[in-house]
Formats: sequence, C-alpha cells, structure tokens
Amino acid sequence: MVRSGDPEVRKRAIDVDDCYVDVPYEGETVRARRQDGQLLLHRGGDQYLELPDVATGKEAVSPSRDTRLRWMQSVIHCTHYIAGAGEMQYLKRDEAPEITFVERDVIDDPHGSWVPESALGS
Repeated sequence: MVRSGDPEVRKRAIDVDDCYVDVPYEGETVRARRQDGQLLLHRGGDQYLELPDVATGKEAVSPSRDTRLRWMQSVIHCTHYIAGAGEMQYLKRDEAPEITFVERDVIDDPHGSWVPESALGS
C-alpha cells in the first residue's frame, strides 16, 4: 500500500502538466492548481488568486483528477482499481487497459467502503 502524498511516491511518478502543487503562501503550505503556466489558488466559487511561480520538486506535485490514473499507474502498476460511481465517470480507463475496474457498491458511510474479495477476481 502506498500513499499518493508520500514524497518518495511522488518523485517516482511520471511528470504531468495538469496538477496541483504544494507551495508556500502567507506562512502556510497551500495546494495551488498549475494551469497554463500559472499557479492558481481557489478562493471559492469562480474566484482564483494567481500566485507567483516558485521552484518546486516532484515531491510537491499531486495530479488532477484527469491525470491521476496514469500518474498513479506509473508508480504502482496495479491490476485492480476499486472506485465509486462518481469516480468511474471521469477515470480515463482506456489509458490503463491492464487494470480491472471494480465499481464499489453505494454505501451510506463512505468511510466504511469495501468490496468483497470475490469481486476482485483473484
């Protein structure tokens, strides 16, 4: 098991253009969207604050939802992926034909989600 926020995992991942970057802002670390060569901090609604670009390493990068699957797969090379219905709608499954995608049952408590082992097709 790996955590996508682990700096060592991030360093091993492929480079992605569409991502978030952990950067300093007013004495804190914030996650700004890197888009079209700019760092944008979401302020709510349709409001964004452009931050000055700063040099960062790969350990500061998190993929966007559109680049997450291929970014993750470049590190862990998984065979199965369990996702909820919402995530299944935007995952670019054609980018990872080697993965068996398993849709998670809808549950009332998202913190208790799991899939029976029989669904994984060992």
